[in-house]
Amino acid sequence: MDKLNDTLQKKNLGAFYTHKLYAEKSLELVRAAIARVPTGNDYIILDRCAGTGNLEAGLTDEELSHCVVSTVEYYEYKVLQELLGAKVRHIIPPIEMTDTFNAGLVSGADALSKEYIENPVIKQYIANPQCTIILFENPPYAETTSAEHQRQRQSKKSSTWKQSYVVTEMKKEVKGTASNDLGNVFIWSGFKYYLRQPTDSYIVYSPVKYWKAQHLIDRKFVKGFAYNRRHFHTNIDACIMCAYWQNIADSRKEIEIAAYDIDDNTGTLVSCGLLPVKQVFTTYSKIYYDKRPIPDEQRTGILAGLNGLEKVGGKQRNKPATAPDIMGYMVAHSSGFDNPDLDSSLLIAARYDGNGFFLRKDNYLEKLPMFCASRYITYNRAWTERARIMKSADGADRYNADVASGKLAQFLLKCLLFTCTEMQNHMRTFTGSDGRFYRDELCLDGTNGKTIALRDIKGLIPGDREKAILNQWETVLQWAKKAENYSPSLTYGVYQIYAELDTSHVDETTGNTIWDNVELHTALAGLKTLVKDYYNSEIVPVLFEYEFIK
Repeated sequence: MDKLNDTLQKKNLGAFYTHKLYAEKSLELVRAAIARVPTGNDYIILDRCAGTGNLEAGLTDEELSHCVVSTVEYYEYKVLQELLGAKVRHIIPPIEMTDTFNAGLVSGADALSKEYIENPVIKQYIANPQCTIILFENPPYAETTSAEHQRQRQSKKSSTWKQSYVVTEMKKEVKGTASNDLGNVFIWSGFKYYLRQPTDSYIVYSPVKYWKAQHLIDRKFVKGFAYNRRHFHTNIDACIMCAYWQNIADSRKEIEIAAYDIDDNTGTLVSCGLLPVKQVFTTYSKIYYDKRPIPDEQRTGILAGLNGLEKVGGKQRNKPATAPDIMGYMVAHSSGFDNPDLDSSLLIAARYDGNGFFLRKDNYLEKLPMFCASRYITYNRAWTERARIMKSADGADRYNADVASGKLAQFLLKCLLFTCTEMQNHMRTFTGSDGRFYRDELCLDGTNGKTIALRDIKGLIPGDREKAILNQWETVLQWAKKAENYSPSLTYGVYQIYAELDTSHVDETTGNTIWDNVELHTALAGLKTLVKDYYNSEIVPVLFEYEFIK
């Protein structure tokens, strides 16, 4: 039924469909919670965002007789009433009145309102110590700072729920950005207003971030499953956790969840093994960013956009800086990988919107693992990775000690090789509007003299993989120099070659893309393949070891 609404209305309501197979699998957790109901107790299964009843569809008649369900979306309410109204203990509101329909929503069914929390139907069970509360929900998933909202300029319009009673109360207790996620609001309010006893439980669908990075709850994890978000009427491969939490305080920092995909051809669940989920506690910006002060006299120069060129016009939240020891600007923002190409940048000048730091010649090598870690999801796109693996600075003490001792000298040079051949390194060589010539020092083009990268890469002890990448780079550079618009005065990195020299046109007859320099295009593709293999074999294991990703 979530397909009834357009994209932005779905974002506002947080409509989120639950696949039948996943809903049925999660009933194992519900029944485990029911088994913990003390002898002689009544119990209810409360779902404040039931939609059309996908989660409840597999429950027995006896289990349904304990259910209290509601949905705020009117057309879902009509279907829910028809399918489950006669089987569940309560549906909120129980019958449709003349004022039930309210601009597409259901009056009295807004779970984020004070009215709902004080609803006497639910409150009678909350107030009864002989009744066990089991929450069973797939909360609405809407993040108002998402890239989709920003692209459609709908962030404010689609944030009406942020003015709700529950969000206002949550902000009094929870600091930071956790309240920007509608799902988090449901989870927080579930524990806050409905669970009172150790035998109460919450079975909840949500990305792991609320527990892993935001530490929204500190309850006892019993069991959980990982599901592929692609099967929730989205086009995203990402991990959704269905977790069974008991209302008992717990300080565990690592859990395991059993992963299940769905085979669309056979219509069956496919086991993908056990996945560890480890909490993260510190961010790159807090520990690793270079925060040395910059004198006012060095606050000159230009700002750069995401494409590596000078940013002219528009909103500019950052200040430029130029100095003999500044070689670029790095952004390694956010613990998650929701927007990896927005949250990761290497630029010749300060990024116009900030969120990074100036890269300096005296310690740039030890900063490169942040950039490397920020590319993890680009080369590891399995659904089990996105939204489960995150960036952290939790291993900073061990990392800094091993950098100081020289133990990681070769690893840092491997990071340098990767950085110089990775396409997301958007450093470019050009003359800015301030008249300065900005040279890319994090590339392997020595046509106009050695770059800093070329000077330092000499310390790398090359194996077969390194030799293959270096040889392929020479092939790329050889063909780049034959491109019609190649400029011998510039120092080229991989991205600048791709953006400025790997040109194409469309065949007017066939509509096919024709590459103007086929050899260059082919060489770049070959380099990309080598770099991916090198990254996953030589870089990723060490990033995990030192908890740059976990």
